[in-house]
Amino acid sequence: MTDQQFESLDDYESFIQRQIESWPPTRRTVLAAAMAERWLHAYEDFSLSESWGDPAVLRQGLEAVWAVVRGDPAAMDWSRLKNQLHEVTPHLDDFDANEALCVCVMVHYAALCCQQAENQSHAVMAVLSGLEAVRPDLLTGDHVPTRWWRQASLQRELNKQLRLIAHLNALTDLRDVPAGLRPFLSDSAIVGEVRPRKAKKAPIALSNRSAFEMYKRMVQADIRGAAGNLDPKQNQELGSILYLAAWLGRYHRRKDLITGEYGALADRAALDRLVAKNRARDRAERDLPAWEAEVRWVIDTTYQNSFNRLDVNAVDAPHGYGPSLRKLWVEAKRRGLSDVEAWESIKAWADHQPEAWSMSSKRRKQSLEALTEYLDRPITWKATADPDFPWRADIEGAAWLIRLNDFPDELMYSLLLGGTVVADFHDWPKAWQRE
Repeated sequence: MTDQQFESLDDYESFIQRQIESWPPTRRTVLAAAMAERWLHAYEDFSLSESWGDPAVLRQGLEAVWAVVRGDPAAMDWSRLKNQLHEVTPHLDDFDANEALCVCVMVHYAALCCQQAENQSHAVMAVLSGLEAVRPDLLTGDHVPTRWWRQASLQRELNKQLRLIAHLNALTDLRDVPAGLRPFLSDSAIVGEVRPRKAKKAPIALSNRSAFEMYKRMVQADIRGAAGNLDPKQNQELGSILYLAAWLGRYHRRKDLITGEYGALADRAALDRLVAKNRARDRAERDLPAWEAEVRWVIDTTYQNSFNRLDVNAVDAPHGYGPSLRKLWVEAKRRGLSDVEAWESIKAWADHQPEAWSMSSKRRKQSLEALTEYLDRPITWKATADPDFPWRADIEGAAWLIRLNDFPDELMYSLLLGGTVVADFHDWPKAWQRE
């Protein structure tokens, strides 16, 4: 049978249908399960390398199928298995995992074979899914190009399938599966062939400058987009919710940028200290807002809802990525603002476009020129306990300080000599060393 030649996918599919047409449903089920068994290693390797998925779901599903074949099925909730398979099936938008996806499909078809006596089509699809594992999109196109069908890897898989069918056709007793079948299915000449992957290139870490510009563009787009939304002042019944949403949106942008949701940042030393500084500042504000009970309930519910992706779950916990709603409110009330004015001040924080965003190219050039003579100078900076000035160097009897600014709304660093700001700058110079 391994010397068979097939001119097209349709030709091969028709051949498989003829081969298993006279088989009893149980033997077809064995074929579908055997296809999944010989490819299962592809899913296991994928799950291990990506730390995603759950091979145990596929294994449990196959064990349930084998139990049906042996005639001793336990109570199996096939609907539940279908849902579990859906949850652990990788999406090709997220992973380069075509083979792993096809294994999940094979297990699904094997399970369907157990549920329907007329299972020929399910068994055929399990077989063809093996070809799809080797050649993605093979089954979805209207026409399979000849060059695809003649690929060596696809022809090797086809020959392995023919050997499997011949082996199963010769079995006289199915009660010993899968134990008696597994040595054959685990043979290197039978198992599914996973294509080699190119080594993943490590993503290029973002500079502080790049992250700063990215954040600026995103927030400006947010502000433009919010202009057409509900005005809190014109929708008083939703006022507190809309103001809360404005703060939450800006805080999320800061958090997601700093934590690397938009791409990992290279300067982790500064980012870790920045988060610690933000928490220390927020912790230092001990007063609590006197919000109305209904407003407080909305705010507490927002914090406790994990879908809101906050780094804390209580309004009075120290926030790491910017001023908390509590801190902004208390500061506003301390200035003598009414409740409405306090909410408006929070909206103003959410919509604020810092001066650093509008700095002219001339001013940026002047700032860099002021810093140039220091950039290439080898300097060893010692860590301090001051969250605002975390690095210090004593050079020629003078104290040089690095100030950590309110990034990403401001440039990350400022250099101070003798207490005077020399320049603001984005990224740590290569010639400088720090503890």
